[in-house]
Amino acid sequence: MRISFSFVLASFVFGTIGSAVDYKQDILPIMKERCWECHANEKKVKGNLAFDDFDEVRDYQIGKYNIIRPGNAAESNFVERLLLEPGETDFMPRKADPLAKKEIELIQKWIDSGAIIDREKMTEDEAERAKEMSGDSASEGSPEYLIWINKKGKGIEARFLSVADGKVKLLLKNGKQYDVPLTSLSGASMEQAKKLSGD
Repeated sequence: MRISFSFVLASFVFGTIGSAVDYKQDILPIMKERCWECHANEKKVKGNLAFDDFDEVRDYQIGKYNIIRPGNAAESNFVERLLLEPGETDFMPRKADPLAKKEIELIQKWIDSGAIIDREKMTEDEAERAKEMSGDSASEGSPEYLIWINKKGKGIEARFLSVADGKVKLLLKNGKQYDVPLTSLSGASMEQAKKLSGD
């Protein structure tokens, strides 16, 4: 039986499913609506951060030790500030309402997928990063693409990469990676994950 991945993924993985997130296409509209007054050359630049200067964002804001850490939204200072309580000193956007949960999740997804500015015109560094984030260079886990079933009976074909913090990291054939809570898997798929992780 052939599985319809676009339909299955929508109900299998939590959050927004789609193509890899792109700064210009997906994140910039959020920045324009919520951050432009203080962080754009078009208006005003505070904290040396201009979201409309793509080269500046790519070269000086994105990096292993910068405010946007590709592949690691959880440790990106940019995301940390968005998640603070309004009123806290470093909360952003300052003197405005917090970003919507969906907006923050999209920003996190963008960072976790490599923080690429423009997927149609990637630099060499970005192309290498996108390759790493897609799992193309990963050697861990199972090289086989197996069927994974959730508790609702929906299935996807994916390669096992790892288990950590109660989540199984799966790699789809299109290069996308997803962290799926172990508790959302069927008993058989949960056992499959434990076996592959060596537990």
